[in-house]
Amino acid sequence: MKNLTLRQYTALRDTLTYDSILEYLNPKNTFANKQMDISAMPYANVKYCIRLLPKVTGWAGIQKLFEICFGVSKRDFWRAPITEYFAARKFMIAEFTRIIETEARLLQTLSTDSHLWHMAGADKLKPYSDTLPLLQLGKMFGQYPFDLGRKPYGEIFSLLAQTKTQNEVEAEYSKLSRQ
Repeated sequence: MKNLTLRQYTALRDTLTYDSILEYLNPKNTFANKQMDISAMPYANVKYCIRLLPKVTGWAGIQKLFEICFGVSKRDFWRAPITEYFAARKFMIAEFTRIIETEARLLQTLSTDSHLWHMAGADKLKPYSDTLPLLQLGKMFGQYPFDLGRKPYGEIFSLLAQTKTQNEVEAEYSKLSRQ
């Protein structure tokens, strides 16, 4: 088995021999001599990639993901060895899975009033789920929300987690002080 480039690999009629072996490579945060740092990536890019990941069906979409995540050019992507691609792809998927799980765990709200929130039409906000947090932060800091989307993901997520925790504490304090 030769370590083909991605261009050579995609030209193969039958990739089963390669796929059956390469799927078992360990994740590695290196692709075309670049690394992926999800917390330094712009918040908007991370959210875009999370939305794009389940919809990718062809090599153009995969190349776009690698361009955003690893900062590689189209030319470097197609010249990269398939061993690097499979290991980096596994790393990238694991990172996005970790981010999604962390967001779900830290930003979820369990409220006794959640049924009222849904009755008020919370489902109408779902299409804006990526930008609503930026809108809230923008109001707090007096900044344009889409400018915040260009800030590193790690900074924005940290602010969102802090804001959520502060809101929960203030709500609980308000309930206790009314008793």
